[in-house]
Amino acid sequence: KEYRKDLEEGMKGKGMTVFEDTPDLIRVKNAAQILNERQYKKDLETEIKGKGMEVGPDTPEIKRAKKASEIASMKEYKKDLENEIKGKGMEVGTDTLDIQRAKKASEIVSQKEYKKDLETEIRGKGMQVGPDTPEIQRVKRASEIASQKMYKDEAEKMLCNYSAVPDTPEMERIRSTQKNISSV
Repeated sequence: KEYRKDLEEGMKGKGMTVFEDTPDLIRVKNAAQILNERQYKKDLETEIKGKGMEVGPDTPEIKRAKKASEIASMKEYKKDLENEIKGKGMEVGTDTLDIQRAKKASEIVSQKEYKKDLETEIRGKGMQVGPDTPEIQRVKRASEIASQKMYKDEAEKMLCNYSAVPDTPEMERIRSTQKNISSV
């Protein structure tokens, strides 16, 4: 009687209550979720993939794909050009006389252009090239002055080392002659 009384008071009027998550209940929930995912995948394959998707030609993804396809095609064309045409057809060696002559002519023209640029760009704008530039003259003058100074220093050192020559009769005669000339 008491059991029935609890049943009537506790269960009948309230309906099903939520039970705690027991391991069995968790397993059942996971199984239901997996079943739903399988059903979704099945619907995807039959409903969406089977009927196809209509995509317009103006979407950015389609434009990008077309551009990538064109680039790949150009790469293939260049590869074919190198393999098929260059490999079999015109081979131009670098040792032919005409090519050597053309290279030599190109080098000569390049040298002429270089010299022309030297004349117009460097010499024409103030930088003088040659032995008469003020800078070169200054260096030469400084070198000469240094050389003279070194000569004089060397002469002074030599005077200290040597004694004067005694007056010889010839030296006295020359001195007297010089005095007479200066008095005249």
